[in-house]
Amino acid sequence: MSLQFKNLNVRYGVSGSPDDHITALDNISIKINEGECVSVVGESGSGKSTLALASMKLLAPNAVMTGQVLVGGTDVSGLSDSEMETIRWNEIAIVFQNYGDVLNPVHRIIDQVAEPLIKNGESRSIARERSERMLDYLKIKAGRDILYPHQISAGERQRVLMAMALITDPGILVLDEPVASVDAITKSYLAEVINEQVDAGKAVLLITHDLSFVPICSDRCEVLYFGSILESLPSHELLDAPRHPYTRALVRSFPMMERAKDLAGVRGVPPSMFSRSSERSCCIFQPRCTQSIGVCSQKEPQAVPRGDSSVKEDYGYVVCHRGGIATMVSVKDVSKSYKDLRVLSDISLTLDEGEILALVGETGSGKTTLAYLIAGTIKPDSGEILFRGRGVSDIDRKEFAKTVGIVYQSPRDSISHRFTVSEAIAEPLHIHGEFDDESGDRIESALREVQLPVDEYFLQKYPHELSGGELQRVAIARALIMKPHLLIADESTSFLDSSVQAKVLRLLLDLQNERGISMLFVTHDIGVARKVSDRIAVLHGGKIVENAPAHRVIANPEHPYTKQLIGVAKGGG
Repeated sequence: MSLQFKNLNVRYGVSGSPDDHITALDNISIKINEGECVSVVGESGSGKSTLALASMKLLAPNAVMTGQVLVGGTDVSGLSDSEMETIRWNEIAIVFQNYGDVLNPVHRIIDQVAEPLIKNGESRSIARERSERMLDYLKIKAGRDILYPHQISAGERQRVLMAMALITDPGILVLDEPVASVDAITKSYLAEVINEQVDAGKAVLLITHDLSFVPICSDRCEVLYFGSILESLPSHELLDAPRHPYTRALVRSFPMMERAKDLAGVRGVPPSMFSRSSERSCCIFQPRCTQSIGVCSQKEPQAVPRGDSSVKEDYGYVVCHRGGIATMVSVKDVSKSYKDLRVLSDISLTLDEGEILALVGETGSGKTTLAYLIAGTIKPDSGEILFRGRGVSDIDRKEFAKTVGIVYQSPRDSISHRFTVSEAIAEPLHIHGEFDDESGDRIESALREVQLPVDEYFLQKYPHELSGGELQRVAIARALIMKPHLLIADESTSFLDSSVQAKVLRLLLDLQNERGISMLFVTHDIGVARKVSDRIAVLHGGKIVENAPAHRVIANPEHPYTKQLIGVAKGGG
């Protein structure tokens, strides 16, 4: 038995509002086949629970639903409540998110699990016996079946809800946040239960905010935002290869054992449901996106295949004008020598929009040379470097300098000792002819952004009067004053003590997340790289020997040199 949503729309009427409704789901189409689990993820308020309730026709009275909901081929959208009685719990069952609204506080657990069976005509004795077996299957301890909901733990109540959904052996199972209140061990067991149900031929709709649960249980993942699906992808690619900027932001905000990078939420705030128009003229994610371009605010994007759909059928799709996360920098077969010394050999890598890529390697490995090649300050001997599809060497030098900000390794060497703080930050404005009456406000804004004072006393200080941490923050403000799209940080914390380093790293992460810029982070310390980067590229002997998501490099390094770097960082010699 399959579950299918075809062009499903759900609107809620709102009394006393300037608008007469809000749209919770907009043109949703999903099919879940027999023996398949499809997960739906998204922020709170994205419409996930509305989708679950729509599958059972349990929406609130003020809801208006259009489109089709097919339960085993039967369109239930037009059925009455009495007609739905034979379908609910028999053909399709739901595990609700909030057990407090479902479990009756004055009835024992066993009686609540047995109720659907009794309602279907089973004798009380048979219904009780089957319910005891179901509770045992879900590892509810013996003797606890006669307790009341308030007498068992939250995790046990969640399993009781699962028992209630499974007791009639429906062909379709809808799970709304089934592991939201359970411990890790119980979560692992519930994953086994769900997989067993899928193997038995059930169609399972899994709604969850636990992204680590998705690859364990589901075959496909639908990413819901503001009532619309922005990406559909194979579940095993959710954590390592998301293609929509929103999906990537969700992954970045989710804590996982394998990840060391500090968490960063989706920047900005979700739009108000009242702002949705029936005829949208822009991408709904555009105000929060890290790679928005002109067309994003002018036209609604259409779904396009994600990745290489020719390699695998039903590879999913992404709703984005740029086809998903776009490449900002592409380095292809680049080599560089100084006289007879080969520094870089056949380097190829990419840096995506809104991504933090760490270049890691020992002194002399070619990290800084590669960074400056990307910045366009030096030219390669061979190969090419593209910035948003254009050759760096073909872009006007002054134009490109506005796009790329550099935080140099030693600010005491890169900032003139004759400049005051104000003059140092204003220098790029003078170079690009943008210094005007509003520059004072821009300088103050940049200083506030890097958490430095804006009073006249501080503005007139010279570099030798600043601490290392203060001077590095001035260097960051100077690099950001032109609002670059790419920030290159070259060993930007190597001269700082650990306390100040931690603050500067946190600052860089916050700035990157809020501005949505891409960052190339050059460091010899792989321990620092793992805390800030999305991806790590390891340079050794002028070649890239490892290039993968940061948590994969740390957890499962492949090259002996990478293993050595990690071993030294851990104190292994």
